[in-house]
This record gives sequence, C-alpha cells and structure tokens, in this order.
Amino acid sequence: MPSLCLTLFRFVLPPTAARSTGHRTRHVRSAQGISSTGGRAVLWIALVCGLLAGSLRPASAQGLPDSLRATTTLYGAGGSGGTLPFWLAANRHGTVDPTSASVGVRAGLHRPFTKTSGLDYAFGAELLGRASQHGTATLHQLYGRLQYWKLRLTVGRKEQSIGRVDSSLSLGSVTRSRNTSPLPRVSVSSNGYVAVPGTNDGLGVKGYFAYGRLESDRFVEDALVHEKYLYLRLLPPEFPVNGYAGIAHHAQWGGTSPLDGPRDASFEQGLNVAFGGDVFARGSFDSSTNAVGANHLAMYDVSLSVDLGGLRGRAYRQFYHEDTASFRFRNPWDGLWGVSLQRSASDALVTGILWEHLRMTRHNAKFSEGQERGADTYYNHSLYHGGWTYQGQTLGTPLLTPARLTPGFDESIPGIGNNIVVAQHVGLEGHLGAGLSYTLLSTYSRNYGAQGVCQSADCTRRGDERTDRRDQWSFRVDVRGPLSPQYNLRFRVSAALDTGELYRERVGGAFALIWDGAL
Repeated sequence: MPSLCLTLFRFVLPPTAARSTGHRTRHVRSAQGISSTGGRAVLWIALVCGLLAGSLRPASAQGLPDSLRATTTLYGAGGSGGTLPFWLAANRHGTVDPTSASVGVRAGLHRPFTKTSGLDYAFGAELLGRASQHGTATLHQLYGRLQYWKLRLTVGRKEQSIGRVDSSLSLGSVTRSRNTSPLPRVSVSSNGYVAVPGTNDGLGVKGYFAYGRLESDRFVEDALVHEKYLYLRLLPPEFPVNGYAGIAHHAQWGGTSPLDGPRDASFEQGLNVAFGGDVFARGSFDSSTNAVGANHLAMYDVSLSVDLGGLRGRAYRQFYHEDTASFRFRNPWDGLWGVSLQRSASDALVTGILWEHLRMTRHNAKFSEGQERGADTYYNHSLYHGGWTYQGQTLGTPLLTPARLTPGFDESIPGIGNNIVVAQHVGLEGHLGAGLSYTLLSTYSRNYGAQGVCQSADCTRRGDERTDRRDQWSFRVDVRGPLSPQYNLRFRVSAALDTGELYRERVGGAFALIWDGAL
C-alpha cells in the first residue's frame, strides 16, 4: 500500500518548480501550482490510504511477526493568517508545513527489537504525503537496524532527538530537537546504558556515533553531518537518585559551495571533523580562516533524576557551545534549564508538569572589549550559510528561527534570522476522564534578532539584523482520546495562539485521526 499511495501522490502533486535564488536554482513545491482539483485529489488519496491501512485485520497478516505494527494518521492544520501559529508546526518532526495550511497522511509499518540478548533486528517505513504551500510525497522514515549484545547499527531515516530533556513537553534540546524531518544517516550506538565492569552497575556509559547527509536544496549542497555523544550514569539504575553527565558534538562538513566549489569530503577529513583535528589546527570552531573546515556545535548536558515512589522528578541543564572559548564557560548562562515532575497515577488530572528556561544571548561576546551580545550568531556560519537547519527548519531548539520563518525576511534567505532569545516555557499534561487526555504548552519569549544574517539568497552580503526587544506569547492545547476502540481508532484536536510583537496575531487549529495496531 505505501508504494501505491506514494505513486498516486506524485501523480497529482505538481512538478517541481524552479526558482532563481541568485547563485543557483532552487527547487520547491508550491501550493499555488496545485489546482483545486489536484488538492481534492490529494485529500481523497489521503482518505483512501488511511481507510485501507485502518481496515487491516490480524487475519490479513498471517506469517508476519507478532511485533509488526502498522500506523496510519490523517491530519490537517490551518490558521487565521498565511502561516501557522508557532506551536502547530514546531517539534512535529517536520511533518507540518509552518508556512501554510496543510492536510496530509502518514502511513507506516514498524518492527521494534524483540530480544534482550543475541542477534536481533528492527525496521520501519513511513510514507508522508502532504498538500500545502510546500507539499511533499516522500518516505518520512525508512530504516533498518541490527542489535547484538549492547551494540546497535542503524541505517536510514529514523526520527530522533538528542539530550536528556522531557520528551513530551520540552522546547527541545539546544543541539538536536524534534523540529525537523529525520536525516539519512548511518549510526552505531549502545543499547541504553552499559555497566562499566568492576563498578557493580554503579557507573554506566551510553554512546552514539553517526554520519549523515543534509539535503541538496541548500546553500552548500549535499553537506555532510557528523554527530556523536557520550553520557555517564552515576549510581545503579534501581537507586532512587541518579546523576547523568554527557557531551554531544555535531558538525557540518563537505558538500559543494556556490562560492568556492566542492569542499573536502574525504575519509581523512571525516575523521578530522569527528575527532577535532580541524579545530585544533585552527584553534577555533569557526572555519572562516580554513577552506576545509567545518561548522561545529556542541553541548554539555547534565541532569539529576529522583524517584519518590509515585512521583518522578528530573532537573537538567544544557550548556551550549559554538566556539572553543565557550568550553571554558565564557557563556555560563547560554543554554537550557529544565525541571519536570511526572506522576505514576495514569488517571490523574495532572500527570506531568515542566518548566524550562532558555537563554541564547551572549554568543561568546567579549563584553570587556565592548562587544554586543550575539557575536557568534548561533546556528549561523560563515561558510555554511544554510546554518544549523534541515529542509528549512532549525535542527536545534525551534525558538531560534530560520530567516524564512522570521518576520521581515524573504523566504529565499538562507540561515537563521532570529537567534538572540530569552524564553520561559511551561508544559502541562494529564487526564480529563472518559479516556481523554490533554497537553498544554505555554511559551513567553524575548527576541532580539541576529547579526551576520545573509542579505540575499546568494549571501554575498551579510548584515546586522539585531533588533529592539520583541515580546512574544505562544500557546497550544491538545485533547486526545479514543474514537472507536473496537477498531483502534483515536483522535487528537489542537488549538494554538500567537500574540506579541514578533509574529502577528495568529490563531489556528489542527486535527488528527490515528489508527494503529499489531499485524
């Protein structure tokens, strides 16, 4: 069924349109090119695919492993303006188009690991079809995995985030959140924390090492990505208190620049990027002085977990880095603070609450020398002008917005348009009775723009776009529950609001019909 639906979507969606951006030709899909007939066709295909998947019965999957699960989601989102309220599109793994109303379908098949020892495998495939201003028909996820003992190999596109933040209510990690589509990559990782020999499980270690690729339609085409992390767990997992400390490192490298052509993507350069050889050679994370350099960013991630019986608490702190000076804590306040509490009572009115504080302001500025905040212009880069983004959305926290999603900039501008941000964020979740549950997100931010922003699509000029303080409030409430338990059918409805000085007043809503079940 996924291949049939993908073929149908490709048939009714318009051909890719070419648009000049000054330095090359970019390819985008525009809803303005989708006729009303084509839009209706996309919607009908979404409905048919959803019904086909939802009608699958266990009897139709004889011979398949019991752990195989199918999911189908039909969803839509819209708002009062040309763009959606912030929280309707942020941290949705790139499935919702933030620039317009959307209707789409996700249909997937997944097999998780089933063994705790020996050789095991897992795989997944998920089709995404969406009609919107930037419509798409693609395999959102497609991956295979092998596991032996405590090691895992993953190949393909799989949803992921990095960092010990609250997964359901958080703004997202400062280096790798849930805000974009999954990158294609190859990774080797541990299966959770592995006990260090001789410590009686008092010390555990968790690791991850990966190489991936960014999209072709960006300033430096087909840039490569390296990611890794290493975490330590203090005290045995059954203790009521556990401490965690880790470091995560990310880098963009390779690719083809319209300014200086192909950049070094050799195996040797890949090792240099992974183990810091290019950084030590320059003495800096910034590659403006070295044509074979890379765009590096990293974080220290520390947290404390406490189990109080029916209540679990977590406190965490992420220190963000984009230059070697920040590793020596020149920016002691830049990063993310968070505290969350989770109740074990599954039917309580409040089962989880979270508070987070994000501060991304100093950017390694030398205040003693009269520099203003924003010096390092986080997520931007002097050579990789597309910045720390993927498919037009920020890979890190979504509050640092790409220029294309920042008011006042043209959609063709690459990189980040607003990265000097202070925010307070509160999340709440719980149950309303009758099988209904809810999630509430509330974010207050102060936004000061960014410096070093590209002034045109070819980025031949960069300018200081720092602004006076602009206050912004963004809210979202979700209610979800069973629609037809007999057929494993559930629903989710959402309402969202933006009010303040960064975005104009925006009100919007979203819905989703979800079917899932074992085959």
